[in-house]
Amino acid sequence: MSAQRWLIIGRRLLQQVLEHCLEEKPLEACGILAGRNGVVTTVFATDNAKRSTIFYEVDPEQQEEALQLIRERGEELLGIYHSHPRAPAVPSGNDIEQAVHYPDAIRLIISLDGPTDVGAFLIADGRVKEVSLQILEGLDGEFHDLRRHWRG
Repeated sequence: MSAQRWLIIGRRLLQQVLEHCLEEKPLEACGILAGRNGVVTTVFATDNAKRSTIFYEVDPEQQEEALQLIRERGEELLGIYHSHPRAPAVPSGNDIEQAVHYPDAIRLIISLDGPTDVGAFLIADGRVKEVSLQILEGLDGEFHDLRRHWRG
């Protein structure tokens, strides 16, 4: 599988991702982006298993649930998103180290430090490459909240 060089997401779906990130603040929020051909059609909000303000790990059970749903829907794992509550929307050293898992997945980073900012990156072999991010009006998608910690 070759790495996607762009990511397209609908404004309403991105707004739901932002709301998830704000709900988790001051912790880093995280989740999974799925779809086809670089177009996000499904978002899975997950718990940050690390419960940290500077690290994230997608909850392993929720990750498996999301990956199963992605397979059932005939979609692809396009990306992984997470927030930076107090840092810019660029990969941190921790993000670069973690990127050995799912190296073809685009990393969507949402900065909550000042005005909201969003960046999209491919990280492979310790190298970071910014990718094109398009936010489209009227592009629909589904938001699935798999979180247990926040709800319960």
